[in-house]
Amino acid sequence: MRLKIKTAAGSGVISAEDSWTLSRLIECISADVPALKGKRITSLKCGFPPKALECDPQTLLAEAGIHANDQILVETQETSPVTASQAPAKVTPSTNDKIANVYIEALNSYLILRNVPDDNACLFNAITYTLQGTFKWHDLDLREIVASTIEANPDTYNELVLGRPRDKYCEWIRKSESWGGAIELGILSEFLGVRINCFDVESGRKMVFQDEQNKPTKFICLVYSGIHYDCFVTNPVLTENKSGDSGNWTDHEDIVIQASSQLVALLQKRNYTTNTTTFRVRCLDCYEILLGEMGASKHANSTGHFRFGEVK
Repeated sequence: MRLKIKTAAGSGVISAEDSWTLSRLIECISADVPALKGKRITSLKCGFPPKALECDPQTLLAEAGIHANDQILVETQETSPVTASQAPAKVTPSTNDKIANVYIEALNSYLILRNVPDDNACLFNAITYTLQGTFKWHDLDLREIVASTIEANPDTYNELVLGRPRDKYCEWIRKSESWGGAIELGILSEFLGVRINCFDVESGRKMVFQDEQNKPTKFICLVYSGIHYDCFVTNPVLTENKSGDSGNWTDHEDIVIQASSQLVALLQKRNYTTNTTTFRVRCLDCYEILLGEMGASKHANSTGHFRFGEVK
């Protein structure tokens, strides 16, 4: 079917298929309409009066209400033209304040911060979402993987490394209210065969967890705010709808990492971090107020209480 494309810079006509998704249509419009050279699409409008198409990017054109001979109004933003060799450096912050993101021109996608539920399993949920598109960490049984690995490798994961006796640590990490950290990231990266790039918002540093003897090709990107883990995904459309998200990749790592660093810088400007030395937490078992991660850790070791919430 033929579609009329109208933009502020000009117009054109493209041929589309009924089987196309909105994501495929956006790619075609970007490539085939000369007036859009050097621009990126921010929204599509269709119908009369024109209404923004706020559907899932994987929605079929007919389901989105697009039919033969329809006119599509395309809203765009300027981008600076880049060569293929420059493409990895071309990531720009978006004007959408609701969704923290940067646009990656080389991938024709947005790198988006996806917030993970704050349920004491954010690390496990962040990993599960990047790999499976769901926050159901139980499906991968990640806590048991960690505990079993520690039990099977006493020399590697001894009391000095764990900060407490191995049996106590395994008992602790199996509890649904226990937070994960660097030890869990290291174990899960090797078990799952994935490189975990974890960005610390406060310092801006990237920490890499992987099997050094057998480096994986697949990678994911997590972000740590001081007390919480979220994840980065790519999506061809800037939307809160998650069904078009890609959370793990095997190519373009340099591009994704650079975009991730820029997104972390944006999060720093938004104060998306908690200083773990000075923030206050409340024990949800006995309601004692504690100072910082160290205070919470000492309290957990002395009382066996492991459920904490930040005091705002």
